[in-house]
Amino acid sequence: MAEILEQEPVAIAPRFIEKETFLVGGPVDQQLPLTIAEAEELAQGRSFELIDGRMVFKMGDRKHSEAQTVLIAAFFNYLESNAIGKVYGEFSVRLWPESNHNFRTPDVSVFLNESLHPEERYETQAPDLAIEIVSDDDRATLLFEKARLYLEKGSKVVWIVFPSEKSVVVITPNTRRWESEVLTCPELLPGFSLAVEKLFS
Repeated sequence: MAEILEQEPVAIAPRFIEKETFLVGGPVDQQLPLTIAEAEELAQGRSFELIDGRMVFKMGDRKHSEAQTVLIAAFFNYLESNAIGKVYGEFSVRLWPESNHNFRTPDVSVFLNESLHPEERYETQAPDLAIEIVSDDDRATLLFEKARLYLEKGSKVVWIVFPSEKSVVVITPNTRRWESEVLTCPELLPGFSLAVEKLFS
């Protein structure tokens, strides 16, 4: 974890880039940088991130989508009984509020009530708990860099889910550990637990 936190901030490389995507009037590369409003119009409801004005579509595979569904359901059920926050899937956050050319979209986000600003379309800090799920084509090092970014921008805990390893890396500002048995989050969600095997069954 120390290596992650001590590195200089870097631009997070895209998970998936639709290299052959063309826009009206020419290829994407000729119309950069896009603004958030322009990117939203072009996305037509598809999940994406905006990285220095470049649209990056998020395209999860089957294992990714199954793990995401289980996580959202588990958090939803917990928060129904414990009204301390909300869970979102593919909810974009403006980690640089002053920039109109950047936002990031964690696979799953949990915000505690005190971190929520429902009057705003997007939150301007990272989720209290941010979760990224590794697809087969992902480069894990990039997701660790993204985890560091979330921690710098407000996350208390980050999980990186590895379906191929059937385990989860739990990262806080000072620790990093692998978990293959039971996921808990006592820092934020007292009493929450989820068997890791449920993410991959």
